[in-house]
Amino acid sequence: MLRKGTITSLEEDGSGIITDENEQEICFKLEKSMLENLTGTPVSFEIELTDEGLIAVDVQLNIKCIL
Repeated sequence: MLRKGTITSLEEDGSGIITDENEQEICFKLEKSMLENLTGTPVSFEIELTDEGLIAVDVQLNIKCIL
């Protein structure tokens, strides 16, 4: 099930938190090559249950380009 939320924090190591439409905080990890200031960026993502709890996977940025 595809969920939507917003990146609410992003650390230098690529780890961060997405707050979804239900105000639930979901952890995620990006590759270092993708790092830039993405806080506040809308995203879509899947949820995966791990031994450490829920994590966001397949994170996709919801950015519109205007040409």
